[in-house]
Amino acid sequence: ALRSRDHRSACPSHVRALVIGIKLPPGRCRGIAALAETTFGARRPVRPGRTPAFLASPRMSQLLALASAALFGIADFAGGYASRLMPVWRVTAWSQLIGLATLAVGLLIVRAEDVTTADLVFGAIGGVFGLIGLAILYASLAAGTMSVVAPITGAAAAAIPVLFDLIGGVRLDRLEWLGVMLAVTAVMLVGFDREARHVDSRLLTQALAAGFAFAIFFIALGQTSPESGLWPLVAARIITVPTAFIVALTLGVATRPSGERLRLLAAIGTLDMGANVAVTLALQRGPIGINSVLSSLYPAFTALAAIIVLHERPTTRQGVG
Repeated sequence: ALRSRDHRSACPSHVRALVIGIKLPPGRCRGIAALAETTFGARRPVRPGRTPAFLASPRMSQLLALASAALFGIADFAGGYASRLMPVWRVTAWSQLIGLATLAVGLLIVRAEDVTTADLVFGAIGGVFGLIGLAILYASLAAGTMSVVAPITGAAAAAIPVLFDLIGGVRLDRLEWLGVMLAVTAVMLVGFDREARHVDSRLLTQALAAGFAFAIFFIALGQTSPESGLWPLVAARIITVPTAFIVALTLGVATRPSGERLRLLAAIGTLDMGANVAVTLALQRGPIGINSVLSSLYPAFTALAAIIVLHERPTTRQGVG
């Protein structure tokens, strides 16, 4: 909040210069100034002009969030499909590793202006929860109907960041509330399946747990600054790639895939990292709640992929959603 453009007029100059990772209402700036300065130190001057100008567009954060929804949805479908062919942690570990190539390209395009300790810490936190959510989701998708698991996860991932914003003092107008309710309702309608009215309780718990983990992922990335660029994702992958391979090695499933399975994991890793890049840029530049809701529309794309590839027949309710 101290470095947010919306709050600069409400905070004294020495407070605005501090590095602080948690977004708070402007009235609470002065109360945390000393703590912020002690913990993070003074903020370095920002060097303008290194980030592409199109990212500064007011509508760009929403477009990026929607783009991330499409990429997440297709990646999750492919990840669930791959988890039926290979162990979940082999899929997770190798796709996370292969995604680093996409991140490297992103770092060349979106240049960082000022990376702080707080940005890296929140990136690492987001990465840990994102990895947990991804592993749970892939296991759930492999065990259950894709068009049911993904919407439950998406609804949970959308609702929690909105509550976080409300607790933090963010207020939505009537039109924004209407949009949030329509989006969450759409996600649930897309997940309706007449053949799965009695969803296994364990599967439901896993889907909700994945949604909670993704919500923390959104909230953590939303605390990073636009000036940090994509470096929070670097911090995230420094944690998640070794962790995923440690788990895979422990389970004896870290064997390198080959042939079509390797190409499938390459596609998953590329799509997933592309989605991570898009949602990070969106959350850095727009409201966490709204952009998390937009990004959580990914189940529509997962269901669409299931309809096209697996020939699942959509119901009327799914079509309405």
